[in-house]
Amino acid sequence: MQIKRYESTSMNKAVKKVKADLGLDAIVLSTREMNGKFEVVAARDDPGLGIRRGGKGESDLFTFFKTEMDQLKTLIRDSRKERDICSELTGLKETLDDHFDFLGMQKNKDTAPHLSRAYCHLIAGGIAKQRAFQLIEELKNASSTEEIKSYHDALRIVEGIVKQSIDDSYKGVEKKGGAHRSAPKRVVAFVGPAGSGKTTTLAKLAARYVLEDRLKVALITTDTFRIGAAEQLKIYAKIMDLPMGVASKKEEFKSAVERFSDRDIILVDTPGKSRNDEKYLLELKDYFDGGPPVETNLVLSITEKQNSMIDATARFGITDYDNIIFTKLDDADGYGSIYNCIEHVGKPVFYIANGQNVPRDLRKMDPAKLARLIIENRVN
Repeated sequence: MQIKRYESTSMNKAVKKVKADLGLDAIVLSTREMNGKFEVVAARDDPGLGIRRGGKGESDLFTFFKTEMDQLKTLIRDSRKERDICSELTGLKETLDDHFDFLGMQKNKDTAPHLSRAYCHLIAGGIAKQRAFQLIEELKNASSTEEIKSYHDALRIVEGIVKQSIDDSYKGVEKKGGAHRSAPKRVVAFVGPAGSGKTTTLAKLAARYVLEDRLKVALITTDTFRIGAAEQLKIYAKIMDLPMGVASKKEEFKSAVERFSDRDIILVDTPGKSRNDEKYLLELKDYFDGGPPVETNLVLSITEKQNSMIDATARFGITDYDNIIFTKLDDADGYGSIYNCIEHVGKPVFYIANGQNVPRDLRKMDPAKLARLIIENRVN
């Protein structure tokens, strides 16, 4: 086995280097971002060599580990910044974990080579390692050897397993109804961290309701904090010839909802603030309490780090949001983090946004489409 590490300014460029150097059959063992650079560790497995005690494959692996340790020793000697050392230690641990996982799967007599390759594909796409292992185990338990004749067979079956698990997050919504169902709630709000794309996503959905569903739509913004926020929504409202209200207080919000009583649906934009601002989250919850039923969409940018996204799903839980909308997919290299979030909070994803064009870059999703997106790592 030949193991190499590649660095570039983007994940796509790093992966292209892997394919150009090691070929299309190269296996991505780990990925990480550090100090603005993207690193990919990949391997090319030579069936004639295998991974056996004292063989070339094992020699390559231990050479790689030794190089990693030498680099870490140099960093510890030369660096005066403790956080740089901790960052390198964390990165090294993750890399070693990935390699030992892969080595263990290769040595497991019950695991065919294409299953270990499928596992590496899952974690390279951003699916959490523990869940990737579980998916491979479920694959082995649910399928016979005859059904898994190739790497592509393995991914096809895993896609079905992912779809089944995503199905569960949709069941509660189907019972409740929602803005994306045949009987929408009249008031639909968009919440989320700053920069997640709430306003643009709201405009895309408004255009879809007007142009495709022929609904009468009104817009309300409660974002009176960010400079130019209300003006941005006013531009969208003017283009689509929609009425719009601005509400800086709860009473003004209720009044605006009543004023648009003749509308089929009211879309509500909210301020984008830090997910750590507990006071803001409590005020946001209070805005929607005691009035007409509100369907709430948590808008998350997939370009955020996985831990930040998971933390946002927890902190915005105070709003009792119904659905998640993922944005900026055009800037992402993999979509496994969508699956990680769904598994973590059990909320459905009805839309994804993959660009800035209104209303074109908004795609309606269901469990089958999401599973295909997550496994194939591309927006079809």
